[in-house]
Amino acid sequence: MEKELKLDHVLIIDNFLTDIECDRLINFYNQKHNFRVEDKEAGYEGYIIANYFDDPAVSFMKEKMDSISYKYTAKFPEIHYTEYWKLEELRFKRFKPGNWFSAWHSEHGMTCPHRILGLQIYLSTHDCGTQFFRGDVIKSEKGRLAVWPAYFTHAHRGQKCPQGFERYILSGYYNFYKKVEPWHVPDKL
Repeated sequence: MEKELKLDHVLIIDNFLTDIECDRLINFYNQKHNFRVEDKEAGYEGYIIANYFDDPAVSFMKEKMDSISYKYTAKFPEIHYTEYWKLEELRFKRFKPGNWFSAWHSEHGMTCPHRILGLQIYLSTHDCGTQFFRGDVIKSEKGRLAVWPAYFTHAHRGQKCPQGFERYILSGYYNFYKKVEPWHVPDKL
């Protein structure tokens, strides 16, 4: 059994995708797309899925993906205002044997100031996972979804797979997309 995380505002849903759905994504992207290395520290080859609901490999996930923001706000209602943010920048990531995202980082920063939540769906199971700066680890289990705040409070990095297996992850980012005047307070609080 997985230990309870000390970090606040982390949503984990096991079996978000089935084994068959995970394998389908891995097979599709491994066979159909040329990868590009994001950077040496990141350790993965990636494919950015620009219009993910129109992409034939992931269009089956539309309903499931739409439900995530509602599940997150049900668990953490203080985030509210779901009408002002949405899922963007979905990426398929393949880590070759011996590679992992070793640098501490958060999803929000100067180059991506509109990100509010990070999302990961583990497409393969390994004896490693995502390690947070405060010591918590979300284990890489096939089909597991994890969502957490994009800010420095949730700085994290990948862990090296001790068996040296290839690893697959689908990641995404929830971004603010609608400008709200500072003096405007929506009715829903």
